[in-house]
Amino acid sequence: MTTHHRNLDRLFHDTPLLLLVGLLLPMMSAQACADAVDEFLAAEIQKRHLPALAVAVVRDGQIIKTAAFGLADLELNVPATPKTVFQIQSITKTFTAAAILLLADEGKLKLDDPVARHLEGTPDPWKEITLRHLLNHTSGIKDFINDPTASLRLEVTEEEVLRSLAGRPLNFTPGERYAYSNSNYHLLAMIIRKLTGKWYGDFLSERIFVPLGMTNTRPVSLSAIIPNRASGYFWTGTGYRKGDFVAESILSYGGGGILSTAPDMAVWALTMMSGKLLKPETIAQAWTPARLNNGQNAGYGFGWAIGDVEGHREINHSGGHATGFTSHLGIYPEDRLAVVVLVNRGGANPGAIARRVAACYLPVLAPRPEKPIEDREPQTAALLRDCISRAAELRLEEARFTPEMWQVLEPQKGQVQAQIQALGALKSIELLSRREDGGLRTSRYRATFAQGILMISMTLNPDGQIAGLMSSPLD
Repeated sequence: MTTHHRNLDRLFHDTPLLLLVGLLLPMMSAQACADAVDEFLAAEIQKRHLPALAVAVVRDGQIIKTAAFGLADLELNVPATPKTVFQIQSITKTFTAAAILLLADEGKLKLDDPVARHLEGTPDPWKEITLRHLLNHTSGIKDFINDPTASLRLEVTEEEVLRSLAGRPLNFTPGERYAYSNSNYHLLAMIIRKLTGKWYGDFLSERIFVPLGMTNTRPVSLSAIIPNRASGYFWTGTGYRKGDFVAESILSYGGGGILSTAPDMAVWALTMMSGKLLKPETIAQAWTPARLNNGQNAGYGFGWAIGDVEGHREINHSGGHATGFTSHLGIYPEDRLAVVVLVNRGGANPGAIARRVAACYLPVLAPRPEKPIEDREPQTAALLRDCISRAAELRLEEARFTPEMWQVLEPQKGQVQAQIQALGALKSIELLSRREDGGLRTSRYRATFAQGILMISMTLNPDGQIAGLMSSPLD
């Protein structure tokens, strides 16, 4: 009998039964959770038409699970592994924010510094905008990436983006509202270069990725040979297509330009939860919702969204763009739990997948069906129902949308048609919530079709035109 077996034999003979059960149950429970996650994810990639999916789970200070499913490259039939490298898109903002906070801790800047103190060429209306406003998306600066008039296929310099933004009016007074804008993190990356003399990607590699042992994490490069890099895709309703081309100068910018793996992102979650890189009080600031001028909370801190799931605090960030990737990192600090989900398909909902995975380890986090509320504006639901009907027949009317929204929607009409047709007949629309912000009214609906359910968010401007339209699948 080996020493290992003798020790096990001693354990079973010398340990009281109740204590033994107490030792074994957590191991059994952890294995049961891991098996349940594998079963769920294997089914999910088929159900959601996901080419590949990678996941990592952190619990009680350790990475307890990494796994991957599907194909990292459909053309070459390359299986995904935990080492598969994905574009993490806007989760990049958590790193850029951390870089700014590192510089603040070192006394090289203050969060309430005006942007103009660190960047030349800022216009007079920006004089009240601080680094804090950039970090928590309350600056009012327009979004250069999601501007319908911008071409993402053309290379631009950092200074050209700044000049373009400087020539346009702010969307609102700084601090008045929260409005997610990628421009904020482009400017923060410029400030990192100004203060350190290094491109933000090099600074992150030197100060974060290498010290933490995140060996598969780096800035995007279209020309570099990057082992295990996944390709991005979209599902059209009948098959896959490749993700769109985006110029490297835009693709690698400070708000969405990092590549990583699920295990590396789990290391990042552990780092944020442990205070290994940033001071605990600095992390507390990053994970505190911004306070607007009117005293209300914005729901976003410094590079992180802050929310609540069934009474449990959730710190998270998601990412996704036209290149055909989506991502999510969710941290439950008080529960010492974190989940990473990386997918090489645009339009997927990794956040919902991550929550289902988290619920395997903490059942209270399991999604519950939202109860509908009374709809006192049935004409809005009727507008949505009509748009769904027209979209299925390629008959959407431009006049129903704002010019900006139509420029975004019009090139995607064929894809939208295929997706709606695949869902079958519309059965019902239920209102789940409605809010007003700056004259814009946003309604959230649960639309039930013969073959699935969509969560749809529709925003109307004061003239009743559709200014925003987003959807995501629901089990």
